[in-house]
Amino acid sequence: MDLKKRERKKLSEKQQENPEISKIKDFMKDERFDDVVNIIALYLGDSTDENYLDRLEDIIETLMLLHGGRTVLRFLIERLVIDIPSLLENLSKRDSVLRYSFLLLLKSMCEDECDLFLPYSEDLLNSEDPNVREAVLQLLVFIAGGEKSIEDESLIKAITDSLSDEKDFVVKKAIQALIAIGRDKPSLVTKIITNNVKEIPENKELKESTDKILRSIVSVEGIEEIVEEEDLEEEEVEISEKELELKKKKIAIQKKKLELQEKEKQLEEQFIQEKEKALKLKEDMIDHEIEKPLKKEDMELPKKIKKIMKKEESDILDKELELKKKDLEIKKKKLELELREKEIEQKAIEKKEEALRIKEELIEKENELSRVELELKERKIKEKEQKLLEGELERAEEFFEEEDEENNEEKKLS
Repeated sequence: MDLKKRERKKLSEKQQENPEISKIKDFMKDERFDDVVNIIALYLGDSTDENYLDRLEDIIETLMLLHGGRTVLRFLIERLVIDIPSLLENLSKRDSVLRYSFLLLLKSMCEDECDLFLPYSEDLLNSEDPNVREAVLQLLVFIAGGEKSIEDESLIKAITDSLSDEKDFVVKKAIQALIAIGRDKPSLVTKIITNNVKEIPENKELKESTDKILRSIVSVEGIEEIVEEEDLEEEEVEISEKELELKKKKIAIQKKKLELQEKEKQLEEQFIQEKEKALKLKEDMIDHEIEKPLKKEDMELPKKIKKIMKKEESDILDKELELKKKDLEIKKKKLELELREKEIEQKAIEKKEEALRIKEELIEKENELSRVELELKERKIKEKEQKLLEGELERAEEFFEEEDEENNEEKKLS
């Protein structure tokens, strides 16, 4: 309580010295928010590199203590009067204690108005200045402690990449941020940081940081469940690969069936052609016998023709028999292929059933994790409600104490 009084007294002294702050306070009483934004824009625009942060700090301190101050601060950020990237770059010139003190002024805004800061976060995490990287990670710690959970996988991945930062103080802050985010989203954070370790297995320091985060956000049973879930996902991928392989085999079998059918048609056509040749030969011989009268020297001719015909018929029969054998072989192969096809289909059905069973197990586990996350959120809301109640009680006590002091002073004066 004494600390808050001192802060108010200090702010009052600043206001007396600075007419712009007094003007801001007067306009805030009349709820002239747009005018306040314009005054602040001119006030900051008139600043130098040396006094910019001091002026901005005075403004934020003033606004946070006034009714409607957060609304004005939101306007200032939305209208880029206060540019978050530029602010963090300027702030990086201060020492770590002063940087943190300034960032604390933005804590409540981060918790309740996180949409003002999140769009810049990923780019700032890639800043060349390590102080900027640490500062944005601190803002993310504040955001994770607020009402809204951080669910952006790309952003969490960028924070995870900071675990390999060359600066130890940035790594330390990244661990804090991931722990803060992981309290609300343990399964998501665990998945991303474990995948990151798998990509760089030789990095021992990264593994130690990851283990530290996991110990803070997940119980031993939870870790076992997540590992089991990852194994199930791998099995599912393997099943999908086997299904693809079976489909390829099925296509190959269908291709062979088409080739055999084509071959069968060719053999049938060949068989028909051979029959047509034999019939034509017979017709020619009969026509030859009718057209030419028999002579004595030609008496022997029919016997020769008969021999030729017998030979041709024998050849045709042999070919017919050969074609029938080939036909039987083709039918046998077709049956074998159909049998194999049915076996493959049966295997595919079994694999699909197994995949469905695994999916059902995964859904059950996801439901369980969601229930745990919901319980954590409810607990967090209750804790915040308790803190708010305690804060209200504290402010009420402070108000009554101030009134008592004023009454005492009046009594003394009278």
